[in-house]
Amino acid sequence: MQQRISATPAVLTVELDLDLVNRGARPPAPLDRDDAEALGWALAEDLQRMLGSLNDYGLVVLGGLYDLTELLQPGLAMVDILMDLYQRSLPDTRFQPQLMCIGTQGEQFPVQAIAPTRQPGAGPLLAIPFLFLGTPEDIDRLSTKMEKTLLEKGQASLKTGQLITDRFGVQPLNLSYATFNDLCALLRIQLEHNGFAGLWQLLEASLFPGDKPTRVSLDGGNLFLIKNNVCYTRFLTYDAWATLHPETEKLQQGYADWQRNQRQYVAGLQAHGITVLPHLPGDNGDDLSEQDVVQAYADAQHQALPGELDFAQQVVIPAETLDTAAHLSLTEHRMTQLGPVAYSVIAESGDGSILFLAHEYPLVPRAVQTIPERWNAIAAELGLELETFHPGEMITSSNGRTLLPLPEHPGGGH
Repeated sequence: MQQRISATPAVLTVELDLDLVNRGARPPAPLDRDDAEALGWALAEDLQRMLGSLNDYGLVVLGGLYDLTELLQPGLAMVDILMDLYQRSLPDTRFQPQLMCIGTQGEQFPVQAIAPTRQPGAGPLLAIPFLFLGTPEDIDRLSTKMEKTLLEKGQASLKTGQLITDRFGVQPLNLSYATFNDLCALLRIQLEHNGFAGLWQLLEASLFPGDKPTRVSLDGGNLFLIKNNVCYTRFLTYDAWATLHPETEKLQQGYADWQRNQRQYVAGLQAHGITVLPHLPGDNGDDLSEQDVVQAYADAQHQALPGELDFAQQVVIPAETLDTAAHLSLTEHRMTQLGPVAYSVIAESGDGSILFLAHEYPLVPRAVQTIPERWNAIAAELGLELETFHPGEMITSSNGRTLLPLPEHPGGGH
């Protein structure tokens, strides 16, 4: 029987110049195996100085610089992968303390699932992750000591700092050790300080999942339901948002605020490896924000749009076919600082009557290209030339509550 072992993760945080991040620089490439081993021994010396004897523990060190979003992922998946690698390296089923350092082999990271992504502009706080392993009792004691010690005495040595400068080619502003709980606390403070307390609730529910889903509703009408690594979010068209907010006077500004929050929350969740699937309001209206959270999550799952779909469509005037269309036009609805938020397509017959009218809303950034491309292709199949309009604003009805394809086409209010 294989001996049961536990693990506790931590990091060495590497703070870089914010100007490098603003210029879109990529984090340095991961170290090769020899340099990763040198880094591992330097970290081990630091940690033994701070925590005392570590002879009873295994230590795994990753020779790369990671953005915090890569580490704080659903269920802390990296921990499981590193534990598995360590256990498979043991000569038999008995736990043995050893140092394992993971670096590149021929410029390739040996386990692609935990390779640093090196996204441009990542940081300015990057991290070198490591993992202590041992018996459950030993890990419990060490975890308690790390929580009490690392923040207080967690500065890296000059030797470690010089090694990081030499091997990664960066000049850190600060180097300090931290537990994953410390990272979570830091992320929570940052998000709450910037007005994203709801986003932290969702991330926390994914990092440390419970038995039930978690629901977050924002004042502007944004709704999120998350469990484990999947989050369902209600997508509102302009008309639907206006219907839910009948007392609002500045409708376009309110919808702009909703769109901004929606995009920021979705981007934040996806950056942490969470799958975000939109759904349209169900037949029962806004009940997902009020009903039992387990049932609400199940209903959102049932209503979810296909994951590969990059736009949500609101059909105002349906058509079985566009074969008789004589004119096809596409209007881009744009909002300041948000860019395109919707596209209206209208197909007309030869006498000017409307055959088809729909509004399509981008769900992902690439949709601002794929929506026009798709309608250009449809127009070409029909032997037509797509007429496009860019008014530079949203076109709405006289009462401001309905999106229109163009001011001269009041059919959008039908």
